[in-house]
Amino acid sequence: MLHKYITVFFFISTVLVGNLSVSQSAWAETLVHSTTEIRLVLALRVGQEELQKFLPATWQVAPPPGGPTKDANLFVLFIDPLLFQDAQGKPDVAATNRYTVLAVPAKHTQTGEVAIVVITGGVASEIASVPGAYKTSVHGTVKREQTYKGANSEGGIVDDFWEVRDTQGGTMELRIQYERALPLRTKLDQKIYSAVEPTFYRIYRQEIAMDLVKSIPAGVDRVKNYRLNVTMPKLKNLFNGSEQLIGVFAYPMFVRQIYLP
Repeated sequence: MLHKYITVFFFISTVLVGNLSVSQSAWAETLVHSTTEIRLVLALRVGQEELQKFLPATWQVAPPPGGPTKDANLFVLFIDPLLFQDAQGKPDVAATNRYTVLAVPAKHTQTGEVAIVVITGGVASEIASVPGAYKTSVHGTVKREQTYKGANSEGGIVDDFWEVRDTQGGTMELRIQYERALPLRTKLDQKIYSAVEPTFYRIYRQEIAMDLVKSIPAGVDRVKNYRLNVTMPKLKNLFNGSEQLIGVFAYPMFVRQIYLP
C-alpha cells in the first residue's frame, strides 16, 4: 500500500505543480521570499470553454491526461501561512496573510511548455499582498476554523472550514471533513506563470509533505463530508453546479524559497 501511495505522490508532484523539465542550471535566480505554510488544495473539473477565458491566448487549458488528477483543469488553493520572510530572512507583512489562489494546468501554444498558470479570482486578506506577484488577487477576508481529533496511533479526523469574502460581497465557503493519513515528503522545483502577465513567472524550490486525501482516478477517498459554495460574480460560470471534485490534497508542511529569474 505504501508503494502505491509513493507512486501516486510522485505523479501528482509532476502534474499538479508544473513542468519540471527545465534544468536548474538554466535559471539565473534572485531570492525574493521564503515561506512556511499549511495548504489545502482542491483539484476540480469545471467547464473548459469558460475556464479558457481566464487564460491569455498563449496558454491553453491542458488537464492531466492520466494519473490521480486526470481531467482536473482547475486547482483551488487555500493557504494558511506560518512564516513569510524577505530575502534577508526578516518576517514580511504577508506572514499573517491567509489567501486563496486559483491555478490552471496549461500548455503554451508556441513553446509547448506545460506549466501551472495563476488566474484571477484569488483573495488575499492583507492589503499589501494585493494584487500580488501574479497581479491576480483582490482584497477581502479569509477565515479558517479547524479541529482535529485523534488518539494513539490513529490518523484522526480533521474538520476544516474556510470562509472567503471579497470586497464586493462575493463568497467562497469550503467545509470538509477527512481522515488524516501519513503524509509523504519530497522536494520539488517548479515555475509558475501569471495569466495577467503571460511572460512573468517565479521559480519555486520547495520541500513539502502531502497527504493524498482523495483522488477519483486513483481510487483513494478518505473524505467524510464536503461542501464548496462559491458566489463570487467573476467565478459564477465556473462554479455553476456542474463542477466535479477530482481530488483533495492536504499539505501539513509546505516550505518554499521563491526566486525571480
